Amino acid sequence: GQLDLSIVRDAEFRLDGGAMFGVIPKVLWEKKFPADEKNRVRLATNCLLVRGEGFTAVVESGLGEKWDEKSREIYAIEHRTTLPAELAKKGVKVEDVDALILSHLHFDHAGGATRRENGRAVPTFPNATLYVQAAELAHARSPHERDRASYFPENWEPYAEAGRLAQLNGETEI
Repeated sequence: GQLDLSIVRDAEFRLDGGAMFGVIPKVLWEKKFPADEKNRVRLATNCLLVRGEGFTAVVESGLGEKWDEKSREIYAIEHRTTLPAELAKKGVKVEDVDALILSHLHFDHAGGATRRENGRAVPTFPNATLYVQAAELAHARSPHERDRASYFPENWEPYAEAGRLAQLNGETEI
């Protein structure tokens, strides 16, 4: 069938260049991705809006807006726009989204899945099912100390509590 695909932005932020590029020497990656004084490179959270006949899906949810001031400074988070605002520009309300598909549950992919309401995290997309690989969910719920800082349960557990978290096993058609 026919699909309409659009890139939608959430935020920009910075992460340590060495952590991002691993064993690639800084002299190579810094040519295309100059680091700031804290060795951080600028990144953007681009999400995908997928519309088809009778459904609307969002792939990845960006950083979201639940960040405290200290974290905003650490990651140099800049919200020139937000995912809900960008969706609205495309004529999509958060209530219109049927499926939220996350490649993995790191904060820069899953942070926008929830928002704060009365001091607690609630689904940003109240009518959506969140789809994620079962192995990734298991790892996120019990992360290794090396990557523990990348996972925040408040980004996905509200969907589980609402009975709208679907665990996938391998390649699956949604």
